[in-house]
Amino acid sequence: MNTFIRKANSADANDLLILNEKFNGKQDISKEMIERSLESNTSEEVFVAVNNERVIGFCCIRIYSSFCYSVSYAEITEIYVDDEFQHSGIGTKLIEYAQNYLRTKNVVNIQLFTGGENYSAQAFYEKHGYKKTNEIMYRKKDQH
Repeated sequence: MNTFIRKANSADANDLLILNEKFNGKQDISKEMIERSLESNTSEEVFVAVNNERVIGFCCIRIYSSFCYSVSYAEITEIYVDDEFQHSGIGTKLIEYAQNYLRTKNVVNIQLFTGGENYSAQAFYEKHGYKKTNEIMYRKKDQH
């Protein structure tokens, strides 16, 4: 399979829109919103897996710095490979690309979240050296 990973650009917006809808369901997001985000969002990096000029997967990361910690840390916020290409090593290529990118930024602590019953994702992350923690995540949606 002739697949490679690279940083996403605004020309990838339509493919990313399609993949994101497969991954996260229909959202109130447009191709133009994705284009703008890829061009101007300085707090997120997006990497894509490309096969035969088609984007077939993506990985999004954020780097966080705080006075509370002596080093920055990162979060892999999203990782998705189109169903047709799952279990073919593309997810591994994406996560390794992201980790290598983070090393160039001197980031060694990486966190991610996944569903408690998403056992295939949990196995994938554990295969790549991630460990479960005892932290509990809370969310609140402001009702304005």
